[in-house]
Formats: sequence, structure tokens, C-alpha cells
Amino acid sequence: MSKKEEKISSLQEEFSRIQDENKDLDVSKYLAKREDLPDLGEIQIYDYDKDSDESIESAEEVLDALFELYFGDIEGIAQNKYLTKKVKEDAQVYAETIFLQKMTRKNFLTQLKQVDNGDTSARMHEVVNQSISQIRDNIKFAQSQRTDLEKYYRDMRKDYDRMMENIKQTRIEQGVETKADGKIVDARSLNDMIDKMIKNRD
Repeated sequence: MSKKEEKISSLQEEFSRIQDENKDLDVSKYLAKREDLPDLGEIQIYDYDKDSDESIESAEEVLDALFELYFGDIEGIAQNKYLTKKVKEDAQVYAETIFLQKMTRKNFLTQLKQVDNGDTSARMHEVVNQSISQIRDNIKFAQSQRTDLEKYYRDMRKDYDRMMENIKQTRIEQGVETKADGKIVDARSLNDMIDKMIKNRD
């Protein structure tokens, strides 16, 4: 018999001996009971896609309302390609900010649950304090971003009003009569002028 076969035979004999010695052993005595385990809470599978979709929806509502606030009274301006794209892009950027706030809050709540379940180490308290600081920074950033967006659309409306006033004044000086309803340019010309105005601002 080779050394390898001898080892295998020896292990089999040892395994058989252990089984024979412990065949009457009640394993359940050594298992932890449910009441002895810490309350780990209900296990949930987090839906990140749902939070992302809700963030986008919320951001789009804010940007649509902002655009309506400053340009809602101007007929046909909502069809301007640049403005439509600009509002959509701004909404996407703002959505990322909202999503970041949601994730920071989720992370913070998870940390607090860990503390509640007994993880009271100095490192854990340091992590919690860092998360609190991050949440504050996120709030400030979100407020600053919204203020910047409001200023951008407010300033763009002012530029638009100045542009229209200049056009009206030029037409008066040139003796061009305006229509009775006050429209002085068609929709296509208006869009061209808006594009030029925005490009000059950028």
C-alpha cells in the first residue's frame, strides 16, 4: 500500500471513529436560539433605480416650473430647440444632486442602525459624524445650485426683454408698423433671435 493510500485509509478510519463516538450527540443543544440573536431588523433589497427615477422626475418638475415662471407668458418660446435642450440638461444635472442627497441619507440611516445594533466603536461614531457633515454640505450645494439655476433663467429673461425692446425700438425708428396684437416677429425669427441671444450670453 502506498503512502497516499495509507493516509486515505487512516482518514477514513478517523472519520468513522468520530461518527461512532458522536452518533447520540444532539446538535440542536449547540445551535443559537432565535431569541439569543441580536435584532438585525428586516432585510430589504433597496431599489436604486426607483430612487434615480424619482430624482429625475422631481428635477424635471422644478426646471419645468422655473422655465414656466420666467417664460410662460411668451407664446411659442417653449418650442425653441436650444431652450428645450437646456432645460432638459439642467434637469439631469439637478437630478444627480437630488439622488446624491438620497444616497447620503440612506447611508447615514444604515450607520445609525449599526450603532443601534451595538456597533458603538470610536470609528463608527467618527463615520456617523462624517456623514452628518456630508449631509450639511449636500444641502448647501443643492441650495446653491438651485439659486444659480434661478439666476440663470431670470437673467436670460431680462436679456430677452431687452432684446425684444431693442427690436421694437428699431422697427419704430425704421417706420415698420407692428401688428395690432403686439406680435412683431414670427415664431421662426423669434427662435433665431433667442438662439443668438443665448449664444452671446454663454
